[in-house]
Amino acid sequence: MNSLSDREDTSESPLELDISALRALKKMPVDIFDGVYVGETKDDALVLCIDVRNFSNFLCTHDEDTVFHLITEFSSNFLSCVNQFGYSCSYYKLVGDGALVIWDTFTETNLEEALVVFHEFSLFLNEYLFSESDMGLAGALVLEKIFKYEISAEASGLKYRDYVGYGINLACRLQTLAGADELMVNKKLIAKARIPWVKKDGPAVRTHLEHLKGLQTEDRDRVSMYLWGAS
Repeated sequence: MNSLSDREDTSESPLELDISALRALKKMPVDIFDGVYVGETKDDALVLCIDVRNFSNFLCTHDEDTVFHLITEFSSNFLSCVNQFGYSCSYYKLVGDGALVIWDTFTETNLEEALVVFHEFSLFLNEYLFSESDMGLAGALVLEKIFKYEISAEASGLKYRDYVGYGINLACRLQTLAGADELMVNKKLIAKARIPWVKKDGPAVRTHLEHLKGLQTEDRDRVSMYLWGAS
């Protein structure tokens, strides 16, 4: 067990964290300050970005209690899903009605975890939270380079970590092209993992793609969607 005493009031009982809690902190944006700073390049990271389709309409047409109930159920069950199916992930962060999950390296196991996290959470939402609405989970999973960094807040005894890089930008932009229950994937992931995919096309898709900023040429050539149920 590890004890952390409150810096401002030493009369309070120390906070005790077991090894599982400490391990979980390593995957979250806020951690305990330990004097160690990370600045690393992850050349083949898997980045999963998810978002709820039609949440804005739900927000505008329902009262505060209903919205609060849905978003808390969404968030808590997403965290449970990541902890259950995404055990090997390196980082996760809730972002309103969406989230980011990152695996620092590509492996077949990590790829399977990412796919299962999206699929199982989508099934849960459709059955328990979105069954009486037009909302649905959309996402993108990409294989790309990203950068991991940490900064300190020594006065509070905390440090903060985050990721930046093209992989984050690409996942966040590609997910906007996905409809409910759809998972966009990039060419690099398709080539490396040989996953089943289908092209998503049409005037609306092409127009949307043209207006997305910061995409490399290879990611503008084609919009690819993971093909669920393919052998």
